[in-house]
Amino acid sequence: MRGRNKTRNPRPRRTAGVGTRPENLGTRARGETGMSLIELVVALTLLAITMTAMMGTIGVSFKTVQLARARQVAEAAANKRLEELRDVDYPQLALATWPEHNASVNNPDHFVTGSNYDYSGEGSSEPMIVETDPAGPVVHIEPPTAVGGTVLNVYQYVTWVDQPEILGSQNLKRITVVVEYDSVAIPGTARLLRESVLFTPGTVTVSPPSASSSTTTLPPPSTTTTTVPPGGCGSFDFIGGAGSGNEFTAVPNVTLSINMAGCGAPIYLNFSNNGISWGSDVIYDPLNPTVAWTITGSDGLRAVSGRARIGLSGIPWILPQQDIILDTTPPTIPGVLNRTVSCSGSTRTVNLSWSASSDLYLVGYRVYRSTDGATWQALNSTSSTYATDSHSKTLTSVRFYVKAYDSAGNESNATNTISLAKNQCS
Repeated sequence: MRGRNKTRNPRPRRTAGVGTRPENLGTRARGETGMSLIELVVALTLLAITMTAMMGTIGVSFKTVQLARARQVAEAAANKRLEELRDVDYPQLALATWPEHNASVNNPDHFVTGSNYDYSGEGSSEPMIVETDPAGPVVHIEPPTAVGGTVLNVYQYVTWVDQPEILGSQNLKRITVVVEYDSVAIPGTARLLRESVLFTPGTVTVSPPSASSSTTTLPPPSTTTTTVPPGGCGSFDFIGGAGSGNEFTAVPNVTLSINMAGCGAPIYLNFSNNGISWGSDVIYDPLNPTVAWTITGSDGLRAVSGRARIGLSGIPWILPQQDIILDTTPPTIPGVLNRTVSCSGSTRTVNLSWSASSDLYLVGYRVYRSTDGATWQALNSTSSTYATDSHSKTLTSVRFYVKAYDSAGNESNATNTISLAKNQCS
């Protein structure tokens, strides 16, 4: 109907916040705000500090592992060397050369003072054992070796040990091995590892020490070992040498007398001049208990070692070592022989004098006389430089000379000869 009002649907109104208005561009909620440049720099700095700390921790851990490995290598080297030295006969355990003091406190030889060695580094000095002729089997400084990234220098010392409960001053021997180890991956001062072991001659019993001191991070083992099996019996000695007694010989070829009574049978023996290289088997014969032996080396104190075993497969035991002085050098010729003569009735008295001879083992002088110019007789021996002889002045010819002799039986060449005619009294 025309005059009637019609109802229209109103236009939808825009709601605030729907759509984007120019004035809202660039505006965000607080939780959606981005990182500013300053905050980014701070974050990177903190990250760098954290990474540096982590790298330092990794570096320390790597160094610790490397040092531990290097020490294990050094310890293995020391133990190996000690095990090798167990095979050396006790009497022969000695250094080949004299160690010398080193001023550096980082050098193992810093603890050498004269002929003594401080095996603990804390004032525990002991006299060193050195044999140079022939050289002992223990080398003082082994050639440097490299195991992986670890360089090793091995120092060795042999010393006498004085046990208060045992008579005498040279009761036991101590082997000290010092390993200087340096890790190639970790530059710096080399570190030292020290281990000591006692060796006994098999005739004494030693209790392990209650405590041991060392300059290394691990204390040396409190171990007592012996190269001499217990329960051994028998002995040997020198006989038939060219000398005046069993302690000297003028020639290297000697005879050994063996006594193995009550030790079992059959007994096989070996002998050695150095305790390392042994001669061939000798079967003990109680009816002929001797064996020929040749001493090696130059003049001086020589040692002969012996070992015995029951049967070919028996475990050998060491016999007491025997020492002998090899002296192949005769004394020097005594000085000019002089005389004074006097007669009383038919008896003529001749006083002889001469100057001294020189020899390390000089015993004295022998006066020789001849009444025919061909055969000579030793009248007497004397330790002085004069002698007297009385005889008939009617002897057609009397001659004298003097020789010096030593403990090994060596004689010097003769002095000048003094001759007296028949009835000569001046």
